[in-house]
Amino acid sequence: MKGTADFDLYLAEDFFDIGSCYELIAEMRSSPASPAVTYGQGSSGEVNDRVRKVTRAQPSSEIVARVSQRLMDRREKIAEHFGVSIGRCEEPQFLCYRTGDFFVAHQDGNTGLVSLASDKSRLVSVSIFLNRQSETEESDSYSGGSLVFSDWRSNKKFELAGEPGTLVAFRSEITHEVMPVTEGERYAIVSWYG
Repeated sequence: MKGTADFDLYLAEDFFDIGSCYELIAEMRSSPASPAVTYGQGSSGEVNDRVRKVTRAQPSSEIVARVSQRLMDRREKIAEHFGVSIGRCEEPQFLCYRTGDFFVAHQDGNTGLVSLASDKSRLVSVSIFLNRQSETEESDSYSGGSLVFSDWRSNKKFELAGEPGTLVAFRSEITHEVMPVTEGERYAIVSWYG
């Protein structure tokens, strides 16, 4: 896929099958949820909907464990792709972006810009799409909400549209953002290897 080489992205289009995606979305819809926090210079997160506006679901511990195990099962392939040694995976976050939700351009770690204990150990970031991005009306899809990678030094950008079950991994210091969702609900799971 054009653009993946510019940002050294690892793509696995079959990380979850479509049935698993629907099951995870149903679990997220029925789970308790709250606004997702943003981390800055302090050690505790805060809700800042000018930076990150998204809802974080709290699914059952069984679902969290299942997704965590799938991520650990993929760890060696991802480590090999990036040429790094990774030993653990942070607990995944289950996110729902509704119309108007977004996350501004940011890095997840390994930059020294954020003073967070986990920041130093975040080497590879992961996002898993659970439903399809479409600019036409489709059942269980959303519009807008692209995952965009950018590099100010080279002025390059790459927009990745969501496809159900696709995992994308990238170095945590890569600048990325989630564009505002314009229609529907965007479901995704994120985590970090360190």
